[in-house]
Amino acid sequence: MKKHNGVIGLWKFIFCMLIVFLHIGADIPNTLFKHGAIGVEFFFLVSGYLLAKSATTRGGYKSSKKDDENLGKETGLFIFKKYKSFFPYLLISLVFGLIIKAVLHKISIKLILFSVFDLLAFNFIGYARSGIIDPIWYVSAMFLCMAIIYPQIRKYKDNYFYFLGPLQAIVIAGIYYHLFHTLKNPGAWLGLTYRGNIRAFFEIHIGACLYPLVQKIKSLDFTKLGSICITLIEIVGFVTPILAAQFLSTSYDYILLLMLMCSVTLAFSEKTLEFKLLNNKFIYFLEKISIPIYFIHVPIRDYIRSLGLTYKECLISITLTSIVAGIIMVFVVDFLKKREFYIPKIKKLFIN
Repeated sequence: MKKHNGVIGLWKFIFCMLIVFLHIGADIPNTLFKHGAIGVEFFFLVSGYLLAKSATTRGGYKSSKKDDENLGKETGLFIFKKYKSFFPYLLISLVFGLIIKAVLHKISIKLILFSVFDLLAFNFIGYARSGIIDPIWYVSAMFLCMAIIYPQIRKYKDNYFYFLGPLQAIVIAGIYYHLFHTLKNPGAWLGLTYRGNIRAFFEIHIGACLYPLVQKIKSLDFTKLGSICITLIEIVGFVTPILAAQFLSTSYDYILLLMLMCSVTLAFSEKTLEFKLLNNKFIYFLEKISIPIYFIHVPIRDYIRSLGLTYKECLISITLTSIVAGIIMVFVVDFLKKREFYIPKIKKLFIN
């Protein structure tokens, strides 16, 4: 079985569903988890930590002139590899979304042509946004920020973790808070970029800067009481934002972000009591279907809501259909990958 962190895997699925519930009730008053956008903060923090882990384990802490010369190529290949893991789910979701638009009589040649920017995850750089799979904004912002942050980690190492990274995160987060007081509305254009990109930038920085702290906690030997305490802190830090998404306003976004920081740190430390329990194939599968569910649920929502069902009926129908669709997508993509259906086979048609 692939080595993974079951605690993070479980919460990936839970926060993914939190975002699904948010989108199901879009523009409908008194719906479940109307402030569920806080789930995106979890994903940005996790992405930042994994970015730092990849950057440090790939190059270690050794530096040479050759490393610096190849840094641009290495960064580009890192982003491309990330993009390849998302591409099949993006493609399937986009095609399905276009079909739904056609069924709802909301399709046009312009929409089809500009959907290519969704497929390339360019729509939060400033290019046209088709709106077919709106959640792609997260991936677009993530890639842009990773392309800026990855070479900083590789080039500056500890100087990044202990000074450059925290400095950028604290200053930019402070300016963002002063201007907006909330983490909502990522699609607002600021003149040079979208708010979502700024939000992604400082949150991925925060996630990346958690890396040395996680390594420190990993080296500690906790007593039974200590393990119980950090497990409780971790669970409270994950559960509270979910409850807040239902019962509180977004004015508490930054407090919830701090709580998520603590919980993500403890989850990655692998020292909490539930780590071994959750490190199993079922949790890994839930983690695996999170991304396809995240991409496919908006086209599914658009179609089911067009049927004139009640909110409760929509909630149940969209949730179940999205989960089933996510499972099917995972099996289809895995089936094609095992048979090298992608580039290697297509390449053989044209190049010896």
